[in-house]
Amino acid sequence: MMPAPTHLKGIVVPRDAAVDEQALSADLRCPCGGDVFDLLYPGQTHEYRGELIPCTAEIGGHYFFILRARCTHCSTDYLLLDGDFHGWDGFVCHDSAKAAVRRPPLVSWKCQACSESKHKVAVHIQTQGRDDFVSEAGRDFDAERWPDAFGWFSLDLACTVCGKLSPELVSYETM
Repeated sequence: MMPAPTHLKGIVVPRDAAVDEQALSADLRCPCGGDVFDLLYPGQTHEYRGELIPCTAEIGGHYFFILRARCTHCSTDYLLLDGDFHGWDGFVCHDSAKAAVRRPPLVSWKCQACSESKHKVAVHIQTQGRDDFVSEAGRDFDAERWPDAFGWFSLDLACTVCGKLSPELVSYETM
């Protein structure tokens, strides 16, 4: 399995130690031990396969894809993904002007079955691997930061109130 990207270290627990060095599947867990979270996003959705899902939000002429998770046990807030900072485009092709734009307020994701906001969260990350990062990103980057240049981020939710599973609620290409 690939190592966790820098911003997720300490809050993801890998599901298995599979030999695929280009993928990570992990459960979100707060250092306090909490494993139930409110997922926060900019508030815009669209329909996909008959379900509403979070999508890139156009706000004030700027585009945002941001996900945060707030532990329901200790209220600590974690940034899971910001398209302007994470993944290939956010890390390798970082645009300082876009990243300097004030982030919009976020709202809690509500279960589509029961309208509750408490969920267990699993993240899945895919990358082209260390060698691809080194050859494509060049000498401008520390080779050990290759997990930060992931190409795909997806997220599964399981409502802790009604049990509704939302596999790939988020599926976001970062390049």
